[in-house]
Amino acid sequence: MLEISNDFNLKSYGRFPEELSDPKSFKDRMVEVSRLFQGMGESYLQHLGDDSKISGSEKKNLIEFLESILLVLVMLRKIDFSPIDEETYIRKDRGLFEIRLRFTEGSVWELTGSIKPEYKMKQRTFKEWFNSSFSTDIKTFYAIYGNAGMDKVISSEEKVQITKQIDRIILEIVEMIVFIERFMLFQ
Repeated sequence: MLEISNDFNLKSYGRFPEELSDPKSFKDRMVEVSRLFQGMGESYLQHLGDDSKISGSEKKNLIEFLESILLVLVMLRKIDFSPIDEETYIRKDRGLFEIRLRFTEGSVWELTGSIKPEYKMKQRTFKEWFNSSFSTDIKTFYAIYGNAGMDKVISSEEKVQITKQIDRIILEIVEMIVFIERFMLFQ
C-alpha cells in the first residue's frame, strides 16, 4: 500500500509473493501484469455504471489493482531485468517527482519518493489515462520485450531498454495512485 503524506512524501514496502518470486516464474510474472491490467479495465467499466460516478470503495478497488501491477513490475525489474540493482532512482520533470526503489535481503523491497509542490500533475480522467497513457506504456513494454526476445537472447542493452520502460510505468502508476487518492474527478 502506498502511503502519501500531506506534503506528498511517498512510501511503500513489502515482500515479493513467494509464488511469483521464483526466478523460474518469469512467464507467470509477465502473464500476471497482463491479467491485472485487463482486470483493472474490466473493473473500471463495471463500476462506472449508468451514473458515470465512482464511489470511494470503487476508487479503493482501482488503487488495489494499480498497487498489484506495481508490485509485479517491481518484481520483473529486480528479478528478471536488473537483478544487480540494489537501489535505483526514477525521476520525472527534472526531479520534481522522484521515487527510489531499494531492495534488501531476499524479496524485501521499499519505495520512497516525493512530489515537489512545483510539479504540475496533469488533470485528467481515469478513462483518458487508462486508454491512452497507461495502455500505450503497457503495450510498449510488451513490444520492447517481444522485439528483444525474437532472437531468443536478451542482451544487456535490451535489458536496459526494458528496465527503462518498466521504470516509466512504475512512475506512471505511482503518479496515478496519488492522483486518484488526492485529486481525481471521475467521469
